[in-house]
Parts: sequence; structure tokens; C-alpha cells
Amino acid sequence: MWFSDPFLSYLKAYGYCVIRLPKTDLKPLQIMAKNGKDLDRLGDLTTVLVAGSNIKVPRISENNTATNITGQRTSDISFGIGLSILGSFIGAMGGSKLGLDTKYQQAKTIAFEFNQVLEDRIDVAMLDQYLADSDVNPFSRHVSEMLEADEVYVTTATIKSKKFTVEAKMSNGTSLQLNLPDIQGIVGGNVKIAGQSHMASKITYEGNVPLVFGFQAVRLFYEKGRYTAFKPLTAEVAMRAITPPTDGTSRLITEGLYARLGD
Repeated sequence: MWFSDPFLSYLKAYGYCVIRLPKTDLKPLQIMAKNGKDLDRLGDLTTVLVAGSNIKVPRISENNTATNITGQRTSDISFGIGLSILGSFIGAMGGSKLGLDTKYQQAKTIAFEFNQVLEDRIDVAMLDQYLADSDVNPFSRHVSEMLEADEVYVTTATIKSKKFTVEAKMSNGTSLQLNLPDIQGIVGGNVKIAGQSHMASKITYEGNVPLVFGFQAVRLFYEKGRYTAFKPLTAEVAMRAITPPTDGTSRLITEGLYARLGD
């Protein structure tokens, strides 16, 4: 069950939804539309909701230090799920995960710690004003129908980091010592590896570009073509990777309102 996943619960405690496959291009003021149990990422807010004469599109406040998340450690996650999360991050950084399971094969659990976490966000009150003053793009016929059906969401905040630390433990509860040069040889040059020595139980993985691993969003409510209200998306949502669809769309899946996000 997604909701029993400690990693999802970890971000839920801070009000964020999990992105199973971290992304570099997810940001505030993007719109997503509900399609059955899916959410399809459609593009930027201004492509569908055109600014009125009074209120400009909200400014995105970028690269704010997320002190409440930086340095916080997840609870111990089962080896299978933890290795899957680790592989997703390394893959998103442009590294290789092939053979990584053999180095962690003695692990029983894995815990994560995110370093130097940054947040991009908008002022939701300003979004509320912008929506009240904006008009639906007349050429966005299908999206306007989804607005009337209350099936459109707007991202309001994302959290990202280039660096995270992993600690694996064996079945007896002791930390698993790993050879850093071996790990570096597996993941490749796109990912930097660091530890206290060449043998370490805590390994820090660092990429070149910040990866977005959590987000917040609001659901929009429209009536007769006019905006009436918004509702925050519950944090009990997890984006996860899927086989990329052949039609070129981006998707999200959730449980109840599951989110599925592909490339």
C-alpha cells in the first residue's frame, strides 16, 4: 500500500506529496488535469488561464532553504522499496544503478537523508487573486470543460535537492559498510559519491542538477466559466514512474487520487 510507505509518510508530515521518479522540470504554476484516476500534466498555467487587467501571474519564489526538511532522516525503509527509491534518484541524476543491488544485498533496511533542500513556491493568496481576475483561453476548449468539471490542479510548491545521504542496515541492526570506489564505479561520473572514508555506512550521492522529489498543489473549482474556489491537494499522493506512454503525454497516478508521472 502506498500510504503505508514510510517515504510517503515522511514527506506527508511536512505537507508534501511524493514524486516517485524525481524530476528536474516540475515547478509551481503548472497545470494538471484529472483524467479518471490519472492526472495529465498539461503545461504552464498562463497557457490556459490568461491574465486579466488587474492581477499579474504570481511570482515564483525560488531556491528558498527548506530548513524543516534539510537534514531530516526518514525511518528505516524495507530493502526492496528503499533500493527502488535509491535507483530512481541515481537514474534521475544520470547515473547507472545496474549492479547496485549486489552491493546492498546484505541490507535489511535503508534510510534517507536529504541535504541542502530548496523550495520553489508561490503565494497561494496571490494565485487566488490571479484566478479571480483571469479568463480561460478561448482556444482551450477541452481544458475549459475540465475546469467546469473541477478536474484541474495547479502546482503551488516543489522541493528539490542535488544531494542525499543513504544509510543501510543489516538484519542484526548494525550499519552496512560499503566500498565507496566500488559504488562510484557502478553509478558513473555523473553522480559524485562521498563518505567518511573509502569504507562507509553513510554514503552521500550528489548530482549536477537539483531533482524535485516533492510537491504541493491545489484543485480549482469553476462555475459557468468563472473561478469560484480552490482546495489543497491532500499530501496522501505519490507520483511514480511508469513506462512512458507512446502518445507523448506526461502522466501521474495516485490511490483514490493517484498520480502517475512519466516523461
